[in-house]
Amino acid sequence: MVLAIVAQGLAVFHHHVGRSLVSIVLLALASAASYGLAAVLQHRAAIREPPELSMRAGLLIRLVRRPRWLIGNALDGVGFLFQFLALRRGSLILVEPILILSLALALPLAAWLDHQRVSAAGWLSTAGVVGGVALFLGAAHPGLGHPHASGEAWTLLTVAIVALCAVAVVVARGSSRPRAAVLLAAGSGTAFGYVAALTERTGHLLNFGLVHTLTTWVPYALVVGAIASLLLTQSAYHAGALRLSLPTLTVAQPLVAGAIGLSIFGEHIDSHGVRPFFEVLGLALVMVGVFVLARSSVMTVDRAPA
Repeated sequence: MVLAIVAQGLAVFHHHVGRSLVSIVLLALASAASYGLAAVLQHRAAIREPPELSMRAGLLIRLVRRPRWLIGNALDGVGFLFQFLALRRGSLILVEPILILSLALALPLAAWLDHQRVSAAGWLSTAGVVGGVALFLGAAHPGLGHPHASGEAWTLLTVAIVALCAVAVVVARGSSRPRAAVLLAAGSGTAFGYVAALTERTGHLLNFGLVHTLTTWVPYALVVGAIASLLLTQSAYHAGALRLSLPTLTVAQPLVAGAIGLSIFGEHIDSHGVRPFFEVLGLALVMVGVFVLARSSVMTVDRAPA
């Protein structure tokens, strides 16, 4: 069902032609599925840990002892591989919105783990998310850019991302657990949007060979950014129910990545005629669907027993 709706929405535009577009979409969908499964498993593990471990390396040290978290982390790795392959062929503005479907794909797993059924409202919200993504991409005609920017642009971007994440962490430390979950998830989504840009850049640098890639700063920044994003994500999951963290993270990542793609990578979307209206409508459907879906009872697990 999900594949069919997205395929119909994407059929109306030409980001690439033929098999190239199909391969990018399938890779992005595979990434979304992996990330969605990983989020549920990691949350179920992180929520069991003591509250005082938030934003501490000790949280990750304790989590590596939990098989469910390790499986989720392995799925995160698989998701990143699929995302890397998709971004190497496509653009941020095409690939990242598809990753929003990770939340819709996480719902059935969360329901199964909690021995619950997905409600009619849950399925309706899922359809809204999927339809919104398809409508946005179908109207936007995302175009390829050039995953390269000046040193000054990267410096300003990096400083801005670090500052935003730092503010989220500082404010979260003095906040209630629900608010902290949202703030840390926003920081995580921001960091992951930046990591997505580094991922696309690394993929294109590899066209010039591994040795050339390793002589640049990009892959090392990618590793540091991924570790920081992982800690922020687990701290967000650790702070409270999945309904608080996952929607915020899910929305923040593509917004940040898309902004980077449009502003410094030269990517573009179609702004002619009524297309902007349908683009905004698609994004509105996604955001409403994401936050309504997150209120489902299968997403409200809070402090789980050890």
